Amino acid sequence: MLKAIENALHTINAPVARWTAQIAGFMLFVMTLIVLLQVACRYILNIPLSWTDESSRFLMIYMTYLCLPLIYLQDRNIAMTFITDKLKGTRVFELLMIVAHICAIVLFVVWIYFGYNFFKTGSVMADSIPIPMYVVYAMPPIMLFISCFAALEKLAGSLHNLIHFNAYKESLIAAEAAE
Repeated sequence: MLKAIENALHTINAPVARWTAQIAGFMLFVMTLIVLLQVACRYILNIPLSWTDESSRFLMIYMTYLCLPLIYLQDRNIAMTFITDKLKGTRVFELLMIVAHICAIVLFVVWIYFGYNFFKTGSVMADSIPIPMYVVYAMPPIMLFISCFAALEKLAGSLHNLIHFNAYKESLIAAEAAE
């Protein structure tokens, strides 16, 4: 049952994560063009643009949150793994992963709550570009909500690995032998 839940969540999470990462990649390209335009206007034409700094900052915020589900699904987040690497293939490792995923879900829910409250205060306009700040403040709660599903997928997988530990350990040993 847990494997079915994990697979069902994966069929939703994987395309969404790839799609949001592609949007973030496009935003990185746009941000690069904006920064290059700013540098050219400031240092070559001696005409600084007022909107480039704020727009590139907003694009960076969007890129960060858009990549969060993909990073969580692929375990690409920054981590110190010197302890967990030694525990891989043990039940303690699976218990630690379950605790980590539950903590991530709790953190995401708290972040969504406070992010939504912050979003409600965003009726003011940005300083140099004509957009209301709630457009920027909407991204964290939305993407953290989507990231909760990624954490639930990983939690279901870790619970399945803990319950069916021997089969998981054999597949891990076979994967290490194949490397």
